[in-house]
Amino acid sequence: MPRLDQPRQPAPDFAQQVMHTVKDAAQHANQAAKDLYQSAATHAEDTLVQSKQYVGANPMEVVLGVFTLGLTLGCMLGFSHHRPDPTLRERFGW
Repeated sequence: MPRLDQPRQPAPDFAQQVMHTVKDAAQHANQAAKDLYQSAATHAEDTLVQSKQYVGANPMEVVLGVFTLGLTLGCMLGFSHHRPDPTLRERFGW
C-alpha cells in the first residue's frame, strides 16, 4: 500500500507493473497445468501397464469376471424392461 507522503506512480508505470504481474501469474498457472497433465499421464500409463500384466498373468479370472459382469448387467436390464399392465380391453379382448 503506498504511503500518502510518497509520490504516486505514473499510470503507464503502474499499468506495466500490473501487466508484468498478470503475465507471471499466467506463466505459473500454465506450468502448474503442464505438471498436472504430465503427472496424470504418467499415472495412467503405469496403470495400463499394470493392468496388462495382471490380465496376462490371470486370463481365466478376467474372462470369468467379465462374463459375470455381463450376465449381471443383462439380468438387471432385462428385469427393468417390463411392459405395462394390460388394460381391461386388452385383457378380455373387448
